[in-house]
Amino acid sequence: MAKNPKVFISYSHDSPEHKQWVAELAAKLRHSGIDAMLDQWDLGLGDDVTRFMERGIVSADRVLVICTDKYVGKANANEGGVGYERMIVNAELVQNLGTDKFIPIIRQASGKAKTPTFLGTRVYADFRDDNQFDVECEKLIRELHEIPIVQKPPLGKNPFPSVELDTQLVDIPKHVESASEAYTVASKLARSGDVLGWRELVKDIRPKVFNNLVQWRENELSGQKPESKEQLVQVVDKAVEIISPLMTVAIVGVQSSREEFRNQKSLIDDLQNIVGWNPAGYEVWIQLPNALGYVYHSLHGCVCMSTSQIDLALGLAQIKISVAVQTLGTKFFPLWEMSEFRGYALSISGSRGGNSLESWNYLANAYNRWNWLPSIFETESEYQTSLVAYYMALNIHELAKVINAGRADTLKTSSEYWFIIPLTFLFQDYDITKRATSLLRRNPEVFMELWTCLDVTREQIENSWDDWTNLVEKELSKLVFNKPYNPEALLNLSDIYRHLFEGM
Repeated sequence: MAKNPKVFISYSHDSPEHKQWVAELAAKLRHSGIDAMLDQWDLGLGDDVTRFMERGIVSADRVLVICTDKYVGKANANEGGVGYERMIVNAELVQNLGTDKFIPIIRQASGKAKTPTFLGTRVYADFRDDNQFDVECEKLIRELHEIPIVQKPPLGKNPFPSVELDTQLVDIPKHVESASEAYTVASKLARSGDVLGWRELVKDIRPKVFNNLVQWRENELSGQKPESKEQLVQVVDKAVEIISPLMTVAIVGVQSSREEFRNQKSLIDDLQNIVGWNPAGYEVWIQLPNALGYVYHSLHGCVCMSTSQIDLALGLAQIKISVAVQTLGTKFFPLWEMSEFRGYALSISGSRGGNSLESWNYLANAYNRWNWLPSIFETESEYQTSLVAYYMALNIHELAKVINAGRADTLKTSSEYWFIIPLTFLFQDYDITKRATSLLRRNPEVFMELWTCLDVTREQIENSWDDWTNLVEKELSKLVFNKPYNPEALLNLSDIYRHLFEGM
């Protein structure tokens, strides 16, 4: 940027006091070496107002948008000069997608909309408190001069440098039997970028685990009647143990965050098409692959949340699952809408469409049952926090789908709503839920991108959020009826969720 950065100030003439405040801010900037352009100084009698706006916005290094209730209202309604400036700003945004040229300055915001819709995803400077004027002004001046308050640390060396694949390939054991061993080998391959070695590892593990799963079911479950829910948990745990080497390799690929390894959707397809899987027998045994799919996509989502890859998590949740529908043939539904995958696993609860809390508790309490899980998550608290955050993300995605379908108004008038994603994720303790919301706040821009794909804006989500969380609280009240849960404690948890967007 130039030695004296050029700044255009866009604002509405709300009152003489507001005009004076804007002039004082502009003067402060000029005294600090910033070439601030302001209509009060640079626009004279007979000058072309629209030309002044256009030239000022386009030629400036940065544009300060002074946001008040009146400005936001006019901008969103395309009224007056502010509306014209909005058109110019939009043109700039189209030509420079992702530009940081436009800086919202929040001067007054009595409603939910702090900024115009076209600036809804921009980080803003908060000048609402006059007592903090000097502090906020210094932050703004530093930003305009590109001198951050906190210096970015220098980039260090990669602690896991890539190796030459043709001379230093990772030594892959001939027989990888356990999940812990698979995790160790897969981690080395991912760190070294050894794609060929990775493929060899998967090629070795995949057929063995599925053959073992088929043989185990044939030997141990054939003709055996399910006797208790405790037995079901033990059976699903055994199936998880058998499949865990392949599941762990996939999780490591996600954990690496490297493009060549992070896409691990294929395991869901593998579980839906197990060679030799017997379609006859007791349904709880037939549906075991769906229970494994529930486990895998949940663990996949956990790792995505802990590594700031929400987009990858929701990408897997939206893959299509084929279902045979009587009289209609084969239909395809997104994974997150499928009962077996979203928290009603028949092989865990023992009944179709049963209590989703049983499937949730099966996952939430798995840390001490699966001895390979501590390799992925250091503590049970970290695991449970990531699990809750993933299901929160699915719940917010569900709201976006409701808005996209044009049904947002029904949330205001309906006394109840049938949630696709069960609300059992809010049954964890207060600290876990609070940390989970912090994970979601870490990457709000990813949500923006996903909502954009659904033609939904952040403003629409926020406008429906109170209605949505009201329904959440009503549903929680029903879920705790005659259950050993403290209703007041659950309402405290939902209150954390209600304030999710604060600070995002």
